[in-house]
Amino acid sequence: MSGLVYGGKFEKIMNELSTPENVAATAKKFADLEKQYGPYSFGKFVKLTTPQASDYTNWDADAGAIPESIQNRLTEIIATNFRSASPMPMMLKVGENIDATHDLHVRTFAHNGQLYIGLHMLCPNSDLT
Repeated sequence: MSGLVYGGKFEKIMNELSTPENVAATAKKFADLEKQYGPYSFGKFVKLTTPQASDYTNWDADAGAIPESIQNRLTEIIATNFRSASPMPMMLKVGENIDATHDLHVRTFAHNGQLYIGLHMLCPNSDLT
């Protein structure tokens, strides 16, 4: 998953779905999708929640290239948040790492009086792969 491939549209869509104004509706849609398609795992609902699913034709291969430990951590954070009674807004930032590895940094932060979950996904540096 190149940071250049998904850092733009995917990042924007995910952040829009997870704004303070939209997170509750997104969590409800998430619950409905889990009822219909089973438990969430990272990336499972991308094609069902994005307006232009055709932009993600390589999604399964790209997401599958992310190490399992990072996929599991993303699954845990996203699912736990959307399943909670009071889901928090999330902010995703996708970029390139300094080396040829994937990495994930997670932290909470406050912005405009609202607590967010910050997800900083680093993908292998395209200059090194």
